Amino acid sequence: MDKKKRLLKVSSAFVNNQKIPPIRIQGKWLNVLGFSIRCRVEIEENQGELRIKILKSEE
Repeated sequence: MDKKKRLLKVSSAFVNNQKIPPIRIQGKWLNVLGFSIRCRVEIEENQGELRIKILKSEE
């Protein structure tokens, strides 16, 4: 599968009177990549990057 890039904008939200940066990711393309409804994911954070990985059911 070819790698595709998608451009999103980090928006702003208020939680407990504090402004925080949320990112919303949605689309049919997530299902194509294996991100089904209710699947569990792991997010690995590094400076300037997030990596999202589907967890197998036993993880």
